[in-house]
Amino acid sequence: MRKKKVLLHGTLDSLQKFFSDAVSRDFEIVAVLSEEPEKISVKLDVLKPQSLPKFVYNLVDGIIFTGDKSAAEFFIKQGVAPRKIILWDAAQGWQVFGGRDSDGTRVAFVCGLEFHIRNDDDAKDFNTIFGWLQNQRQVKNIPPQYYPAVLAQKFRQRTGRPLDFNHLTTFTEKLQWIKIFDATPLKSRLADKYAVRRWVADKIGAQYLIPLLGVWDDFDDIDFDELPDQFVLKCNHGSGMNIIVRDKKNFDKRNAREKINAWLAVDYSIAWGDFELHYTRIKRKILAEKFMTDKEHFDLVDYKIFCFDGKPVYFFCATNRSTDLRFDYFDMNWKHIDIEQANHPNSDHPEKIRKPKNFKLMKKLAATLAEGFAHVRIDFYEIDGRVYFGEMTFVHDGGNFSYKSEGTDEYLGGLLTLPNLTPPPRL
Repeated sequence: MRKKKVLLHGTLDSLQKFFSDAVSRDFEIVAVLSEEPEKISVKLDVLKPQSLPKFVYNLVDGIIFTGDKSAAEFFIKQGVAPRKIILWDAAQGWQVFGGRDSDGTRVAFVCGLEFHIRNDDDAKDFNTIFGWLQNQRQVKNIPPQYYPAVLAQKFRQRTGRPLDFNHLTTFTEKLQWIKIFDATPLKSRLADKYAVRRWVADKIGAQYLIPLLGVWDDFDDIDFDELPDQFVLKCNHGSGMNIIVRDKKNFDKRNAREKINAWLAVDYSIAWGDFELHYTRIKRKILAEKFMTDKEHFDLVDYKIFCFDGKPVYFFCATNRSTDLRFDYFDMNWKHIDIEQANHPNSDHPEKIRKPKNFKLMKKLAATLAEGFAHVRIDFYEIDGRVYFGEMTFVHDGGNFSYKSEGTDEYLGGLLTLPNLTPPPRL
């Protein structure tokens, strides 16, 4: 995803504050606009807003207002689209403004993104994205040497337990260390849902990949006429960024565009303020994959294999995704294990969870993909009797969970030997 080209408007003081904010690096600043250009000293063209012809505003992706927000009214009168108006405040970060559509739908604009909020689900999605953008801004301004202290504080807030990076024993504690100090370039490549495909094809074979229908940098480049009636859209740089299209005739393209553009604006490594730093190097893209269904079962079962030191140790299964999500754990002989996460209970009848027909093959493939990693979760699907690769996850649930089952965190922590420290990447 390319950087947005923007004009930057403000006073000398507000501009200096914006340039010192780490989010300024996310934009390509074309020129600075000021009512007092003689006072502004930057290595950019400094112009008065009135001196720009109207057509210039159509050549940029947005105008960032760093000071007097009322100045935005001048640009709106010049015919600048509201979605191009970006409000930024030194104290509070990105600001939201908006109104109502012709049909009464609430429209919100923030950071150059547009949202039509029609119901509670839309409002929830919008609030999540807005929270991500604000978290991203706050975390980007934290010096790297303070990452462990900030993460330790968040860990204590979630669990009630202290986190000492010099004395880590449990699985969830060690995952916090891995997020910061094992964010290697290889992990970035393999967490990328597009780049990982070639690596998987080389390791175990392309026959295990879900067919790819297309890849794009920009939503507006997608030719939906070329896609089948059913497909899945996803972004390559995070988790949960998926849109399942079961019927293209009823596909809400505007809603999809708004969601995907918002996802592309987010550095998932810090969306939750949690420093999963291997995500930050990923060049953000949009993928379309074949819509996969199993003739025998409505819900696809996720078979997630936890591997330690390159060896599969147990299966994790997520079932009833569309109704009542449950998590269950099985050993390498498909015996149910007494492990239960606090955020998702075991299923009521784990004995009914089907053992994959390709059980042995999945274990073999997982071992091949996990080779060389202290810890990784390898995800597979079994569809119509065939195995398909899902993804590689290096920090399960972001490390933000606890176990109901006593001793589990300690036991799994004993399986995880931390690798050599790698300096964190720059955000």
